[in-house]
Amino acid sequence: GRAVIQQEKCVSCGQCLVSCPFGAIVVKSQIYQVIRSIMQGDEVIAIMAPAFSGQFGKDVTVGKLISAMKVLGFRQVVEVAIGADICAVEEARDFVEKVPSQQPFMATSCCPAWHAMVHKLYPAQAKNISMTLTPMVYTARMVKKEHPEAKIVFVGPCAAKKLEAIRENIRSDVDFVLTFEEMQGMFEAKEVDFENLR
Repeated sequence: GRAVIQQEKCVSCGQCLVSCPFGAIVVKSQIYQVIRSIMQGDEVIAIMAPAFSGQFGKDVTVGKLISAMKVLGFRQVVEVAIGADICAVEEARDFVEKVPSQQPFMATSCCPAWHAMVHKLYPAQAKNISMTLTPMVYTARMVKKEHPEAKIVFVGPCAAKKLEAIRENIRSDVDFVLTFEEMQGMFEAKEVDFENLR
């Protein structure tokens, strides 16, 4: 009577987390590691997925969110949209070079769950996925170039990014990954008062 994850089918999409009626499936959190890094004085920089808008309440502006992150101890907040722009340019270049001369179509490389799904469930189509890095990785590398000693924390909506950050076939430059829910938990634990932030 015990549930078992079929690893050969799992793509780390996170749907089991939200679908389990008992809340029995949880993702491994790195909140402790992030807080410890902040407390030991590391330069901890958050790179935030563009989907942050509206995630922390309808009245939480970009300015308030950055202020709240600094209250927690983050030195800087960088939006991953810059990495998305780089990714779009690289994928466009890849597309022009390869479609249709080398392959019939090209699928994006941005989502690690999508990438894993194609490789595991539709391996014949894997050659049609762009080899471009993801916005998270481009942004992390850009930040690490300016701040080589910094610890990079990706914050976004998707648990699959935790898998991407530790993939051995790429050097992601992301030290920790937090979901928006985990970030909200940190705000609540620290009793961050968004109303009085600027």
